[in-house]
Amino acid sequence: MKAILTFHSIDTSGSVLSCAPEAFANLLDALGKSGLPVLGLDELLLQETEAGIAITFDDGMHSVFTAALPALRDHAAAAHLFLTTCAIEKNNQWPGQPRNAPEFDMLTWDEIERLHEAGIFIDSHTHSHPDMRELSDDEMFHECELADDLIEKRLGRRPQYFAYPYGYRNDAVCNYIRNRYKGAVSTELRTLSSREDHAQLPRLDSYYLKNHWLQRNLDSSLSRMYLSVRGVVRTLRGTQ
Repeated sequence: MKAILTFHSIDTSGSVLSCAPEAFANLLDALGKSGLPVLGLDELLLQETEAGIAITFDDGMHSVFTAALPALRDHAAAAHLFLTTCAIEKNNQWPGQPRNAPEFDMLTWDEIERLHEAGIFIDSHTHSHPDMRELSDDEMFHECELADDLIEKRLGRRPQYFAYPYGYRNDAVCNYIRNRYKGAVSTELRTLSSREDHAQLPRLDSYYLKNHWLQRNLDSSLSRMYLSVRGVVRTLRGTQ
């Protein structure tokens, strides 16, 4: 099994964007016991890599530093953070955010630097988290270039991977992103197949991975069936 997991905030609020610290640590424990290695995207996406899990965080919530980093360190686990640079040291209430979206404090630059020093890959989620389908080519360039420049100037590493804001994309957006980054992750809910378009990589949302049995048996046929059904339902609802 090869899969990319999506997280946002690691906290106890119970929001749709939250995973409790205990559940996050339990998942890392379960992955370790199952023999599924936690890898960076470069290694996971190699054809010769037969099995593995990549951990990703979208947006840049403060809890990635306070709650996720200690657990990742304890398990020597790699992770990618897709950063929305306009929200650094602010909150996630950027223009275009749905009214019912839970509010979170975001990371500071000092915390981002410390995540980078700890081995977390800091990648791009645009500057202002827009619907990329509504942007011209010049606007797409500005969104990505501004975010990438800010990250590179602060950390000395230019983002290699990208996460589509809200998962929204079309052919024009994918073609632009394909020519700019090594790969891009979407919100399509499924595991990785043997052949993937690296500009539209699927992920498993942590919202569906809270059950202890599922965490311990992520690579089982029953878990795969459950996740497949959830993916179909999300597609029918138009939420991925």
